[in-house]
Amino acid sequence: MPIVSLLCPVPIRRRLAIAPRDYARRDRAIEAFEAGQYLESVSETLRYLLPRLELPDLAQQPLCFVQGSARVRLAIDDGVLRLTTALAALREDSQSTAALRYVLTRLSATGQLFQPRLRGSELTLEFSDRLSLLHPAKLAEVLQRLPMESDSNDGWLQERFGLDPLDREPIAELGAEEMTRALEIWNSHWAAVDELMVESRRRRSVRFLDALGSYAANQVRYTLPLFGSVRARLNESADDFTDKDENPNKRDSALAKAIKDMRQVGEAELRQCLGHAEFAMNPLYEGTPSLLTSMLGAGQRMQTTGELRATGRSLEAALELIADYLYLLAEHSWPAEVESALRTGLDLVSSKPWREAADVLWNHANQTARIFGSHGERDREEEEPDYGPGSTSYES
Repeated sequence: MPIVSLLCPVPIRRRLAIAPRDYARRDRAIEAFEAGQYLESVSETLRYLLPRLELPDLAQQPLCFVQGSARVRLAIDDGVLRLTTALAALREDSQSTAALRYVLTRLSATGQLFQPRLRGSELTLEFSDRLSLLHPAKLAEVLQRLPMESDSNDGWLQERFGLDPLDREPIAELGAEEMTRALEIWNSHWAAVDELMVESRRRRSVRFLDALGSYAANQVRYTLPLFGSVRARLNESADDFTDKDENPNKRDSALAKAIKDMRQVGEAELRQCLGHAEFAMNPLYEGTPSLLTSMLGAGQRMQTTGELRATGRSLEAALELIADYLYLLAEHSWPAEVESALRTGLDLVSSKPWREAADVLWNHANQTARIFGSHGERDREEEEPDYGPGSTSYES
């Protein structure tokens, strides 16, 4: 029986209580660096990126902050700043050669500011530079990317290669009721994606495949506080099936494989990869009014979505709009009123028939863009998300 609606569950993942960044601090950091006040420049950069953290005197005391499962340590010694985070520890019975190959190919790159290091049996990610060479833009890039890579790969290294955890931050377990809801969301989500995959192959539309791939990844990212090996596997698969530059048939196969793999994840493994993490630094992109306008306001993509509604292709229109909302919520942080408005849109169409969902969310999207967006920005075609290249059909 064809799928007739989508459930848009209330997220279990907690809203991030992260203060907005003070961009004046970033400007002061640059001014201090240009004036030769290097320690002050570092301190202002940290206050810009970590507004809730109370900084010690960095000249006298190292700093440690938590980003997901990563403990990030920063120290300044003899005019050199060092930033380190542990990944995992090798052991005699682990697949050490394969693990090192993975680290060198996936976590290391020519020109990358930070690099993996093997010290004894300990795998770490490290960065160091003299304060006189450490422009705030360079420090900000390292501070945002290094902890993210550590948090994203530690569970995968342990699960795939049998490594031991090393200096990791514990993740708070879900309550019994939360865990029950999380398992229900996970199972119903992949069942729905599996059914929509049948529709995707019947329609042979790149546009439908784009929306389905975005929905498959971002519904989980938005609703569930996923971490560890399951999150790493999902993200690795999503890199393939959401890649607009890849052949559509390969993306189709990658999505089908991901659905099969995710539905085979055992309950015990999933329970071990669900929990509430703490983040000292915002792990999401900051949402902007121009992004809302480009995605939900007047533009080429919304125009073609409207054409789908007008021609009776309600399933495609509704799926695109739901995927857009989930993308905005899963990948970006918003002021409370904007996040509430986006959530309201999903509540309005949860479990509603395709035609009703498409009509309601279309009107809600235009209203949201008018209230919270910025008018006169580039249209959606110029600033579209990673999953919307157009409505071209493809053949086997």
